[in-house]
Amino acid sequence: MDASINAYLKVGRRILARVWFSGTTALKEGQGLAYNFDYFPSGGAVTNSNPDRYNRVELPATANSLHFAGVSAHAYAASSTGQFIEICLPGSVCNIWLNADVVIGVGIITCEAGNALGASSAGYFTRAGFQGEGSAVPLQTVTGASTAALCLAYLQIGLPSGLVEVVQPPSTGALMTLLPSGLTCFTAQTIGTGDATATLANSTIIGQYKAYQCEGTMTTNSVLVTITSGLQKDDSTAFATGTFDADAEDVYFKWNGEQWEEESSAGLTIG
Repeated sequence: MDASINAYLKVGRRILARVWFSGTTALKEGQGLAYNFDYFPSGGAVTNSNPDRYNRVELPATANSLHFAGVSAHAYAASSTGQFIEICLPGSVCNIWLNADVVIGVGIITCEAGNALGASSAGYFTRAGFQGEGSAVPLQTVTGASTAALCLAYLQIGLPSGLVEVVQPPSTGALMTLLPSGLTCFTAQTIGTGDATATLANSTIIGQYKAYQCEGTMTTNSVLVTITSGLQKDDSTAFATGTFDADAEDVYFKWNGEQWEEESSAGLTIG
């Protein structure tokens, strides 16, 4: 790929692609998107070879969170039938749609995946997750926490970041379907009937990261996450469960090919 500046110097170095957006909603310029990696036409199956799976995009969600495509290069009106759009691929310098405060060149900001238990912020860049595709380095100081705004940024390349999600646990206590990697943030909730539960399945990508953060107090009951194969940072004790019930509790894992290794943690109850 030729990465030289073959344009006016002040033009951002964007790597563009034209793709089909299957959603019907309007898109913001800079809103993140993910590939419809398991697409097949009517009568088809995932066992068929469909190269257009990476020519089709949709809003980021739990299922496609490891297939970040890039961000919308323009704002698009809603279309009831879907539409062709232009996206900026990872490696681009372009605008992202930001819902956070950032300082130029400091840290990263990560695309949010939609979750039925969270706000409708799919594709917005809202929190600092992990480095890699789906995260961006801000190239502009922007105050966007209270009112979402455009921000010039560099879209990172590399392993999938796993994206981020913001989840309010169900008040009745129930099984939650969460991101398989990346960052999951729990907001405050009164959980009246048993714990809200989730299971962290084994990864298939060596070096993949997963984190859980509690951003508020859980009242009455807690959030209980079961780790399918986990190892505490002493390298000898199993990490079977993590229980969250207070603000600022967190845990960070890295997949070593066999287990989720605890990198660091604070506050939560480890079982």
